Amino acid sequence: MTNFDFIYRYLKKYKTPMLAGVVFIIFATAFQMLSPWLLRFTIDYIIETQKGNNFPVPNFLKSIQFLFSNASPMRAVYIYISLIIFSTILQGMFTFLMRYSMIGASRKIENDMRNDFFRHITTLSQTFYQRNQTGDIMARATNDLEAVRSMIGPGIMHFLGPLVVSVGSITLMLKINPMLTLYALLPLPVVILAVNLLLKKIHTLFTKVQAQFSTMTSRVEENLSGIRVVKAYVREQHEQSLFKKENRQYILDNIAMARVRGLFSAQIILLFGIGILIILWTGGRAVIQNQLTIGELVAFISYFTILTWPMIALGWTLNLWQQGLASTKRMIYILNQQPDISGPEKPATDFFTISGEIEFKNVYFKYPDGPPVLKNINIKIPAGSTLAIVGATGSGKSSLVQLIPRLYDVDSGQILVDKQNIRSIPLQYLREKIGYVPQETFLFSETLEENIRFGGENLTDQAIFDASEISQLNADMDQFANGFKTTVGEYGITLSGGQKQRTAIARAVVRNPDILILDDALASVDTYTEEHILKHLKNVMKNCTSIIISHRISTVQDADHIIVLENGTIAEQGTHTALLKQHGLYYNLHKKQQLEKSLQQL
Repeated sequence: MTNFDFIYRYLKKYKTPMLAGVVFIIFATAFQMLSPWLLRFTIDYIIETQKGNNFPVPNFLKSIQFLFSNASPMRAVYIYISLIIFSTILQGMFTFLMRYSMIGASRKIENDMRNDFFRHITTLSQTFYQRNQTGDIMARATNDLEAVRSMIGPGIMHFLGPLVVSVGSITLMLKINPMLTLYALLPLPVVILAVNLLLKKIHTLFTKVQAQFSTMTSRVEENLSGIRVVKAYVREQHEQSLFKKENRQYILDNIAMARVRGLFSAQIILLFGIGILIILWTGGRAVIQNQLTIGELVAFISYFTILTWPMIALGWTLNLWQQGLASTKRMIYILNQQPDISGPEKPATDFFTISGEIEFKNVYFKYPDGPPVLKNINIKIPAGSTLAIVGATGSGKSSLVQLIPRLYDVDSGQILVDKQNIRSIPLQYLREKIGYVPQETFLFSETLEENIRFGGENLTDQAIFDASEISQLNADMDQFANGFKTTVGEYGITLSGGQKQRTAIARAVVRNPDILILDDALASVDTYTEEHILKHLKNVMKNCTSIIISHRISTVQDADHIIVLENGTIAEQGTHTALLKQHGLYYNLHKKQQLEKSLQQL
């Protein structure tokens, strides 16, 4: 996607208000041009009347000539003044309509862009978020998006408006006196040269500013997310120092850009000041020599003064466009990213439920730019059965279960659900059938109820209560001031680790999944609570295929099948009893935990 394609896609949708804005620009400019022209004849009328001369009504006012018939000199002046006031009012009205149409359209475009951007990033795979910092993505969704909006709205409006004004002013200046116009516009080539020299500099500086803003945003986001770690290690001053350094660089980059902008505006004002001197010198002589009337000189100066704003607006607009184009590139980089994982829109066969049979066939997997994590995994999990996975940290347990909902894809081999390759099942359909409690529990800054409701749609209060009963969250309900309506804070900061895990279990259970995955979901609860949760989960697990990862033998010993992972391969597998007889890794882990339990009892 190119910059033009990106911008045109949104402009096309709102072409009607944008085109209406262009029409309003033309009308607003026409009435703006009319005021100095009327002022010219007003001044000349006053001067000629004082001399006792008859001053004819201008040709463009012939249609209202009857107003001037038998009018006294003062009444004629009032008519001219009224026309100037009326012209100014119409200019203001069309200027309002212009801004309402074009700025209004740009705000709607901003709304669409933000929705499209958020929709797109929610489709991207895990690997994208591993490669890109959250703060950088947030900066592109806010600061960069606003820069693009400014380019499309004010940028277009303040480009077309001054362009039409410039054409109108120069045309009427030429009509008044072509030679004087030539002298007045002598500084214009210097203005154009200054614009070309500074545009590239502005583009480079703004790109640097936006990149630094992303860096600063990322640091703030990381510190807020990890504030408890920062405080626990008494690193507040260290982090403040790092932020101060990033913030200082951001300010210096902005000052550098402001310096270039200020230089640009100052050059234009200086050059137009020189133009005014030229007009006064040359035009004054023409008036003295009766080659130009005073009214024409005043009108000429008015039109030249009007030209000052288009030149300044041109610089400001080109600055907006340079900023917008730089930000457009940054947004397109994200929008051009495609999800690593995708699936068909419709299932290969028409089915609405799955029994939950899962099979891994010669599965190999590694993370991008990393060593192999899983090697030659072969497992068959019958529908409705429970598989338990144990193993040392880093043995590949979490990686294995993340392949089932396709949070990652296998490098080779196949994963089948009900004898269908999961690549042939639509992602949304597959994931809707899975209840997944990840190792790292994430809760939203909402109430307990809303966090549980996140697991499904149109859930009843009874369903919320039953899921909480299964996860034993109800046992702690007396600790929450507002019960299920208690707000848990960002990332569930007001809850204990066990309460967060039990909330996550309730969220997974409430959707009545066909496949239930618990990735070390009981690690933060005590053994007493664990027993009660497992007891209640048995009723849920009767109706689905379950996969449980745990370091505790007590959690997995009742599973239908247990596998022991070591360095990404299945080192042992079987039932609890069979594995104990092998006197291998599982047996050693069991003996170790029994010893720890005995020591705790002593």
